[in-house]
Amino acid sequence: MHAGVEQSVITDADRALIGVETLSGYHLIEAGAVRRFCRAVGLEDAYYVDLEAAHAAGYPERPVPPTFWCAIQATGSELPRPHLGGFGTRTVNGGTDFEYLKPAYVGQTVACTARILSLTERTVRAGHAVVSVIEHTWRDMSGDVLTRARLTGIRL
Repeated sequence: MHAGVEQSVITDADRALIGVETLSGYHLIEAGAVRRFCRAVGLEDAYYVDLEAAHAAGYPERPVPPTFWCAIQATGSELPRPHLGGFGTRTVNGGTDFEYLKPAYVGQTVACTARILSLTERTVRAGHAVVSVIEHTWRDMSGDVLTRARLTGIRL
C-alpha cells in the first residue's frame, strides 16, 4: 500500500468483476472500415483493400490487418467498469498484447467478449496507481477464437 493510502481503493464490488465475461457483442467487418483503418495507420499492402490483390496473394477474401482489432469493440460487449472509489483522474495505456490464432476477413461477422483479468495496486513514480488488465476475445460464428487482446491500463 502506498504511504497515505489507508485502505485499498479496489472495492469488493470491483474485485467481483474480475474474471466475469461479458455477453457477446457482434461486429460485421466492413470493407470501408478496413480501408479507412489502413489509410489511418499507413498500411499500404493492397491485399487489405483490393479483392483481386487478396486473391493473388492466396487469400479467400481481404484479410483483417493485425491491429484492426483495437479499432473495434462490438456493441454489447462493453465491460462494467470498476468504480475504484473515485480514485484517480487519468488513465495511461500500459500496453496491448495481441494473440492471433486464426485469420479474419472482410465480410465476416465476429463476436467479441471482454473480461477483467486483474486489478492491482502499486506505487509508481507518479504515486499510487491501480493497474487493470482487460482481455478482449474475438470469435468467428463457429465459436473459434480469432484474436485475443490484453490491454493494460494504469489509473493515476
